[in-house]
Amino acid sequence: MENIKRTGFNNPKLQSLGIEPIRFGDLKSKLPAGPEQLEFYMLLLVESGEGRHRIDFIDHEISSNSFMFVRPGQVQEWVDYQHLSGQVILIDPLSLPHEQGFSGQVMQRLSLSHWPNVVSLSKEVKSDLLKSLQRLHQDFNAFSGSEMDMTLIRHELLGMLLRMARWFQSHKIQTDTHPRSLKTYELFQQLLEAEFMRQHNLNYYARRLGYAESTLSRACIKAEGVSAKRVIDQRIILEAKRMLVHSPLSVAEIGYALGFSEATNFNKFFRRLEQRTPQMFRE
Repeated sequence: MENIKRTGFNNPKLQSLGIEPIRFGDLKSKLPAGPEQLEFYMLLLVESGEGRHRIDFIDHEISSNSFMFVRPGQVQEWVDYQHLSGQVILIDPLSLPHEQGFSGQVMQRLSLSHWPNVVSLSKEVKSDLLKSLQRLHQDFNAFSGSEMDMTLIRHELLGMLLRMARWFQSHKIQTDTHPRSLKTYELFQQLLEAEFMRQHNLNYYARRLGYAESTLSRACIKAEGVSAKRVIDQRIILEAKRMLVHSPLSVAEIGYALGFSEATNFNKFFRRLEQRTPQMFRE
């Protein structure tokens, strides 16, 4: 995807913290004109105005009660944002806990991979989120670089994210999954992300992870409502769409890049899932 800008968390002063709260108005001048693939989490709470944002080929209408959440790896494009105001938090994934034990349980409870990209908040939830953001801004402005300040800001961020996750769960916005199934699903997703351009066979992922194919499918059905094979196919299709729209490669070259030995096989695969050819989608 040569034409897609890859955007990482890039603030040398905050590299150790990995978290940057910023007013959307201060971010506008830095927004790219075309698509960008994020390498961090981006959270936007819209306070006023209306606009439209494109995330992985889906256009989302956003307004004064919108909460937007973009995950690492997703491709976004700022379509209509000039009249928006709000607050943004940029989060380097490395700033979130990754250890086992209690921290691992916290990340399981958050289940960020299941968060919706855009959702409309109630007035109460929006007000509570604004209070959390104001407190986070205050402590961020007083950030001295000390371990104490870093720990405080990270814990405030986690508390805010957990309250959002609880609201998603109580409103059935987030898929409710058993922790063990969720862990299986997350391990599968991690391996899939690393291997999907070379490996399309469910049996490969099951063998690498030490699970039966049926176990992976049950975990995916609980997490996404579809089988593990369907999850693999959807990931390949998403990357195919990104490359068809944003790269100069030919359809055949994209097929080869995605692990198809013959261009005809790629065409058949794409048409089976999308009911149109890759070229039709590109046009």
